[in-house]
Amino acid sequence: MDKDEFSRRARDATQSLYRVACAYLASPPDRDDAVQEALLRAWEKRRTLREEQYFKTWLTRILIRVCVDMQRRKKRVIVSDNLPEQIAPEPPDPLLREAIEQLEPTLRAAVVLYYLEGYDIRETASLLRVPQGTVKSRLSRARRQLQSFLKEDTAL
Repeated sequence: MDKDEFSRRARDATQSLYRVACAYLASPPDRDDAVQEALLRAWEKRRTLREEQYFKTWLTRILIRVCVDMQRRKKRVIVSDNLPEQIAPEPPDPLLREAIEQLEPTLRAAVVLYYLEGYDIRETASLLRVPQGTVKSRLSRARRQLQSFLKEDTAL
């Protein structure tokens, strides 16, 4: 893959990568840093990509690793429960966005990848490095929790 092709594909994937970073990282600067770091790592390792048709999936997997690494580093440096966790502003309904933000990180990541980014179960499982059954159960649990959160909000 040459420089121009890499640049074009990376530019096309940037918004998607940012939304995935939102599922993992609370602060917008951290999200930006994670996307940039993932792009840098991908550029350095571009020759390891076996099939170019899986570029976006490969790049998303690199981003997830970067986000997890950033979370680990932050846990060692700062322990704070006061940091707000935010998700990508994609859902048009603010109640839905708030409900997604309340999900635990493993469920939120599955929801973002499957529903917001459009990856199928197999791809989501591959990106999260869990079995397909785990993705299905996380999505099922997330739907139940979202339904519960949304019922509570509408009841108030």
